[in-house]
Amino acid sequence: MFAGVDWADRWLDCGIVRRDGRRLGHVRIVYAETEDPVADYLAFLRKHNRTRWRTIPTGIEDPNLLFVEALADRGMPVVHIDATLAARARKASTLDSIKSDRADAYLLADMLRSGNDSLPRIVLPSPHIRALKVLAHAYGHAVASRASLLHQLRSVLKGYFPAAISAWPKLGLRHPQARAVLAAAPSPRRAAALDRAGYARALEAGNRWRTVDDEAHRLRLHFRRPALRTHPEVEDARAAEMLSALGALTAACERADDLKAQLGRQYRNHPWSRIVSSFPGIGDVIGGQVLAEVGDRLDRFTDARALCAYAGVVPVTWASGTSTRVSMRRSANKPLRSALFQAAFCMTAHSPGAKAYYAARRARSADHPTTIRNMGIRITRSLYHCLQTGVLYDEAAAWPQQYPGSGVAVPVDLTAS
Repeated sequence: MFAGVDWADRWLDCGIVRRDGRRLGHVRIVYAETEDPVADYLAFLRKHNRTRWRTIPTGIEDPNLLFVEALADRGMPVVHIDATLAARARKASTLDSIKSDRADAYLLADMLRSGNDSLPRIVLPSPHIRALKVLAHAYGHAVASRASLLHQLRSVLKGYFPAAISAWPKLGLRHPQARAVLAAAPSPRRAAALDRAGYARALEAGNRWRTVDDEAHRLRLHFRRPALRTHPEVEDARAAEMLSALGALTAACERADDLKAQLGRQYRNHPWSRIVSSFPGIGDVIGGQVLAEVGDRLDRFTDARALCAYAGVVPVTWASGTSTRVSMRRSANKPLRSALFQAAFCMTAHSPGAKAYYAARRARSADHPTTIRNMGIRITRSLYHCLQTGVLYDEAAAWPQQYPGSGVAVPVDLTAS
């Protein structure tokens, strides 16, 4: 028997089919009418197979549902069916003349029946990794929101206060000192009227304690330079708009810093963090993002090549007849690929072998993105080996071409690019 579940915001439609394609039953589980939808679903399976109901696989399109997580935690086999494949099968199916939730549930069960071996089974990592993944994604969203609000603040300042944009060429507007000064002097008129002591108090509020007087004097001279100004009434309105954007940016910065601290604590509490952090240039943030996406269930990947394909660092080769085309792998774990690219870029400054490999590739006319991607393949293969065997990062094993006389045995093929 094979089961399919079509989900909605208020209910679940569940259908069961036999191996020969015969439909056995359907039930709709409404969230508002039950305390435990998983228990009702298991009772529905038990009704049709009292002895082997725990072996009935369930096909579902969205693997991130709370229902899927609770079902997998109870030991039930759950299979992910891609929504694109389901749409194609729905278009070609003649099981029903119109689309309905009940027909979709039977369609998913039938797809599971016909392609049970090729569809991926959902394997949940440990709760620690799941919590780490939640924090990593939340931190990524917080960083993106912070960048968007920073651009918004810059756009507002450009319209009436361009001197504030060029006041901190090294620190930038996101720095606490810049935000403290803008809060104290939100308009060109108020910035020009503020004395050195006022700038010093603002800088101290931004956690600056060294050379405060010199920096206050520099800012006072900078904001007193002649510049274009608008009408005072319009300037005050623009200042109010800027303070609103500044408050949103400050809240976003605090949120990102808080999530970064929580991500670091959650990452360091995992026993594998010591292995991931042994790679040069990988700290708590990048290490937490990598470990959250890779997980602690390496049995999901048959070998290091499968992990590279999952991360999207290996290209896809399309061949037809005498033509061959190589393109980027678009179906991949994009957060993991981004974290690996950042790790590769950081390793060029902290790893002698990575730095030498990067220089050698660039000397052979390879561009920067391709070189970073090839480094991502080597890092992924080395990471897979280290996590499988429990050993720490070895510079000579990871970059054997840069250490030809080391004599280090490489357990996996780390030289393929």
